[in-house]
Amino acid sequence: MPSRHVGAESVPIAGVTGGSKDFTLVEADVSLTGKEWEKHPIVTGPEAPCILGIDYLRSGCFKDPKGLRWAFGIAAVVTEGIRQLNTLPGLSENPSAVGLLKVQEQRVPIATSIVHRRQYRTTRDGVIPIHKMIQELESQGVVSKTHSPFNSPIWPVRKSEGEWRLTVDYRALNEVTPPLSAAVPDMLELQYELKSKAAKWYATIDIANAFFSIPLAAECRPQFAFTWRGVQYTWNRLPQGWKHSPTICHGLIQTALEKGEAPEHLQYIDDIIVWGNTAAEVFEKGEKIIHILLKAGFAIKQSKVKGPAREIQFLGVKWQDGRRQIPTEVINKITAMSPPTNKKETRAFLSAIGFWRMHIPEYSQIVSPLYLVTRKKNDFHWGPEQQQAFAQIKQEIAHAVALGPVRTGLDVKNVLYSAAGNNGLSWSLWQKVPGET
Repeated sequence: MPSRHVGAESVPIAGVTGGSKDFTLVEADVSLTGKEWEKHPIVTGPEAPCILGIDYLRSGCFKDPKGLRWAFGIAAVVTEGIRQLNTLPGLSENPSAVGLLKVQEQRVPIATSIVHRRQYRTTRDGVIPIHKMIQELESQGVVSKTHSPFNSPIWPVRKSEGEWRLTVDYRALNEVTPPLSAAVPDMLELQYELKSKAAKWYATIDIANAFFSIPLAAECRPQFAFTWRGVQYTWNRLPQGWKHSPTICHGLIQTALEKGEAPEHLQYIDDIIVWGNTAAEVFEKGEKIIHILLKAGFAIKQSKVKGPAREIQFLGVKWQDGRRQIPTEVINKITAMSPPTNKKETRAFLSAIGFWRMHIPEYSQIVSPLYLVTRKKNDFHWGPEQQQAFAQIKQEIAHAVALGPVRTGLDVKNVLYSAAGNNGLSWSLWQKVPGET
């Protein structure tokens, strides 16, 4: 809210940068639902501090003392009357749904030597879920009991939703597996292409357990053996954790879509996105692709089909009007991180923010003090320079700009950002949005 709207009461606000500023408090009529209006205190100031909290006004409005109405954030898109793809028949409500692709059993590269690694200890939290998953996968024909000279340890992974994924540590097996030409597209290239579409509507489709839908030839199965509670199993379908699984899976899905003459889309392994200028156009494209995939033998869960919508997430990125944005949950996670206490934690923080570096002008200069403490030859020392860089990059992430498609023409305004520091020079070329001065 502009600084001219001030109240009599002063209140200090502390942000993630560690500093504190004084703001003023006013009472205003606020609508958090868009219907009912109630009196609420509003903090006002000349700029928005990077604070941790709940943004109640993200989709709301309030009236100032003069009766002017203010809107905040991006209001949720009203989808009433717009048919959603997850209402289509044939989609599964089973969280463990597994399909079976109607193709010949796949002959995959076989290891050049026998690999046998004993099972190591797993976390206690994962024991019961993993046992249930193995039983369910056996009943679905995905795994079966076996006797094999090969063996690899189970590596259970907990997903972000709290569920568990049954993966096997195939690192040793991967080292002795013959090469296969990788055919998975580059994730950034896909994002550049999607950004160039400047679409108004989107829909995404995520195939359920796509790897487990692909049958393996019998002679290829023994190398994937693993042991659980004294019983050895192997995969009858393509396993997760094996280095060629993404390439094989992506290629088979791509072939199925091409054979079915799917409309324009982008695919990254088992994730698919369609776009268009109207909701009806996107629904028609998504319906066609879902029909092709179901007919091919894949399973698709209702919960993994999103859209048509004006705002959607694909490959971990939020998309709206052809613009690439950092999702709110990612911003919240990064800004809530505490200062690292060792090299490992510093690398983890840099890894979390590195994917979003293209949103931040002068990123390299800002984070250079953090990279200094991760070098092998340097002892870990978190000083004022590191703390300032840590706080600044979190604030930059919190206020990161959306990236739209590159435009050409006489009305396009380009801005060159340059910076110099103790560690060298950096520059980046940006375009202003239409109408921005």
